[in-house]
Amino acid sequence: MTTRTSSGIGMPVAIAATVPLLLVRLGLTFLRMKLKRRGAVRRFRRALLRVGMAPELAERFVADYERLGRLRSYFPEGMRLPIIG
Repeated sequence: MTTRTSSGIGMPVAIAATVPLLLVRLGLTFLRMKLKRRGAVRRFRRALLRVGMAPELAERFVADYERLGRLRSYFPEGMRLPIIG
Protein backbone atom coordinates (compact mmCIF):
# COMPACT_ATOMS: atom_id res chain seq x y z
CA MET A 1 0.00 0.00 0.00
CA THR A 2 1.35 3.41 -0.91
CA THR A 3 0.76 6.57 1.01
CA ARG A 4 0.13 9.87 -0.68
CA THR A 5 1.79 12.95 0.54
CA SER A 6 -0.04 16.24 0.48
CA SER A 7 2.83 17.88 -1.39
CA GLY A 8 2.38 15.56 -4.37
CA ILE A 9 -1.17 16.54 -5.24
CA GLY A 10 -1.51 19.80 -3.37
CA MET A 11 0.75 21.92 -5.55
CA PRO A 12 -1.06 21.37 -8.89
CA VAL A 13 -4.40 22.02 -7.19
CA ALA A 14 -3.09 25.20 -5.60
CA ILE A 15 -1.76 26.43 -8.94
CA ALA A 16 -4.99 25.55 -10.75
CA ALA A 17 -7.00 27.41 -8.12
CA THR A 18 -4.78 30.50 -8.29
CA VAL A 19 -4.55 30.98 -12.07
CA PRO A 20 -8.17 32.14 -12.66
CA LEU A 21 -7.88 34.68 -9.84
CA LEU A 22 -4.64 36.02 -11.29
CA LEU A 23 -6.22 36.32 -14.74
CA VAL A 24 -9.17 38.25 -13.34
CA ARG A 25 -6.87 40.61 -11.43
CA LEU A 26 -4.69 41.11 -14.51
CA GLY A 27 -7.75 41.89 -16.63
CA LEU A 28 -9.07 44.40 -14.10
CA THR A 29 -5.67 46.06 -13.84
CA PHE A 30 -5.48 46.31 -17.63
CA LEU A 31 -8.94 47.91 -17.82
CA ARG A 32 -8.04 50.35 -15.04
CA MET A 33 -4.88 51.32 -16.91
CA LYS A 34 -6.85 51.94 -20.11
CA LEU A 35 -9.35 54.15 -18.25
CA LYS A 36 -6.57 56.19 -16.69
CA ARG A 37 -4.87 56.56 -20.07
CA ARG A 38 -8.10 57.75 -21.68
CA GLY A 39 -8.54 60.37 -18.95
CA ALA A 40 -4.93 61.51 -19.30
CA VAL A 41 -5.35 61.93 -23.06
CA ARG A 42 -8.49 63.97 -22.51
CA ARG A 43 -6.76 66.22 -19.96
CA PHE A 44 -3.74 66.62 -22.26
CA ARG A 45 -5.99 67.68 -25.16
CA ARG A 46 -7.86 70.20 -23.01
CA ALA A 47 -4.60 71.66 -21.67
CA LEU A 48 -3.16 72.12 -25.15
CA LEU A 49 -6.30 73.84 -26.40
CA ARG A 50 -6.55 75.98 -23.25
CA VAL A 51 -3.09 77.49 -23.80
CA GLY A 52 -4.07 78.44 -27.34
CA MET A 53 -2.48 75.78 -29.49
CA ALA A 54 -4.02 75.35 -32.95
CA PRO A 55 -6.52 72.46 -32.89
CA GLU A 56 -4.84 70.64 -35.82
CA LEU A 57 -1.45 70.74 -34.13
CA ALA A 58 -2.95 69.79 -30.78
CA GLU A 59 -4.59 66.72 -32.34
CA ARG A 60 -1.25 65.63 -33.78
CA PHE A 61 0.38 65.89 -30.35
CA VAL A 62 -2.54 64.11 -28.72
CA ALA A 63 -2.34 61.27 -31.26
CA ASP A 64 1.38 60.82 -30.51
CA TYR A 65 0.75 60.97 -26.77
CA GLU A 66 -2.01 58.38 -27.06
CA ARG A 67 0.14 56.10 -29.21
CA LEU A 68 2.88 56.11 -26.56
CA GLY A 69 0.44 54.81 -23.97
CA ARG A 70 -0.67 51.81 -26.00
CA LEU A 71 0.59 48.50 -24.74
CA ARG A 72 0.69 47.22 -28.31
CA SER A 73 3.38 49.76 -29.23
CA TYR A 74 5.88 48.04 -26.92
CA PHE A 75 5.72 44.67 -28.72
CA PRO A 76 7.58 43.87 -31.93
CA GLU A 77 5.40 43.63 -35.05
CA GLY A 78 5.38 39.81 -35.07
CA MET A 79 4.32 39.49 -31.42
CA ARG A 80 1.29 41.77 -31.52
CA LEU A 81 -1.92 40.22 -30.30
CA PRO A 82 -5.23 41.46 -31.71
CA ILE A 83 -6.82 41.79 -28.25
CA ILE A 84 -4.23 44.15 -26.80
CA GLY A 85 -5.01 47.79 -27.49
